[in-house]
Amino acid sequence: MEEGSLLIPILTVFGLILMSAFFSGSETGLTSVAKAKIYKLKMEGNRRAIILSKLREDKERLIGAILLGNNVVNIAASAIATALAIKLFGQSGVVYATAIMTVLVLVFAEVLPKTYAVRHAEKVALAVAPVFVFITRILSPFTMAVHKVVNWVLNLLTTSPQEDMSGTEVLRGAIAMYHEEGDVEEDDKNMLSGIIDLEATDIEQIMIHRSEMSTANIDDPVRKIAAFVANSSHTRIPLWQGSPDKIVGVLHAKDLFKATQNHEGDLNDLDIKTIVREPWYVPETNTLKNQLQAFRKHRRHFALVVDESGGLSGLVTLEDILEEVVGDIEDEHDLPDRTAIKKKKNGSYEIDGHVTLRDLKKELGWNFPDEEVTTLAGLVMELAQCIPDEEDIFEMEDFMFQVLKKNGAQITRIKVRETISTKEEVDEQLADQPAIKGQKE
Repeated sequence: MEEGSLLIPILTVFGLILMSAFFSGSETGLTSVAKAKIYKLKMEGNRRAIILSKLREDKERLIGAILLGNNVVNIAASAIATALAIKLFGQSGVVYATAIMTVLVLVFAEVLPKTYAVRHAEKVALAVAPVFVFITRILSPFTMAVHKVVNWVLNLLTTSPQEDMSGTEVLRGAIAMYHEEGDVEEDDKNMLSGIIDLEATDIEQIMIHRSEMSTANIDDPVRKIAAFVANSSHTRIPLWQGSPDKIVGVLHAKDLFKATQNHEGDLNDLDIKTIVREPWYVPETNTLKNQLQAFRKHRRHFALVVDESGGLSGLVTLEDILEEVVGDIEDEHDLPDRTAIKKKKNGSYEIDGHVTLRDLKKELGWNFPDEEVTTLAGLVMELAQCIPDEEDIFEMEDFMFQVLKKNGAQITRIKVRETISTKEEVDEQLADQPAIKGQKE
């Protein structure tokens, strides 16, 4: 066979392999580039990003065109190479052609271009986007026919397609993924997750329970109320009348200071009721996101929380909601509580009953069910189905709880121990145990 007659099919095969590499790399680049990057470039007016976004709106059409083009050039390259090998080596040329084309297609038409596209997804996607506008239009009749056949077969063999993940779920997954890869620090992960959780968390889960509220009796002498405010770490004090659950107003420390100045320090003729503010009540089922928006709309930082029957449940502040995102915020007047969660040398924990299950999840990674109760004390009472006594012990899955202290019917201190160790710890404990007599070593 003449060399000139060999040159054309060989060049054709290599040209088709280059086209296959183009389709393979384009597929990876177009589908793997982050949607957020496309949006950012679109906002900057990048025309190629706008074209790319339009292409990705119809992914089935785009992928169909890529796969159709890729398969056509791969099959054509293999067919030409096989025909050429048969002319050169006879029937054994099929084996040679298969081996050579497998290596060439795998390395140069699949792995190499796709690896490059993964490393430079944005660059590749923006470069090939205008080209694929033309390709998708040319191959549109063929891809539509293929899709009809595919959809018909899928409808026969499968049920309805799986619903797409919500944007919130996608964000959660992205945050967790980048945290595991080391691109997002633990604190940043908690903050980003906290922002997302605002919409899924009710006020009831973070509010200060009415038993923990710092309140004063509005009928007490003004000097007594003033002394209470001065010694409190809070700037807003709910005032009750008749019963601690009947809040009639909220006293702001700044208002009290201003009134004191106006009376030149003489509080004897000051009517405290004239400077208290009307209490603002919100339902405990309100989400943190909605309550944050309400705080901003009403220009308030403090609200009383009521249950479905209108009874007082507790209070919530703007700071409480912000702490769900940024963590605990302490100022120079806050009294730090270092003993709310205390780890003992034997591995157990002594925890205040008012600590919320959400805080335990953040601090220790314990994922207790919080649909019915919000605090550790509430969880223990739910397990007991009554008000337990001190020293009573309860068990739930991999945890044991012991009531350490009570104040009347209120559980104030609880001991918690994990009863199941991690696999590594179990293996280590087993390794430390002496071998049983007669057991093979």
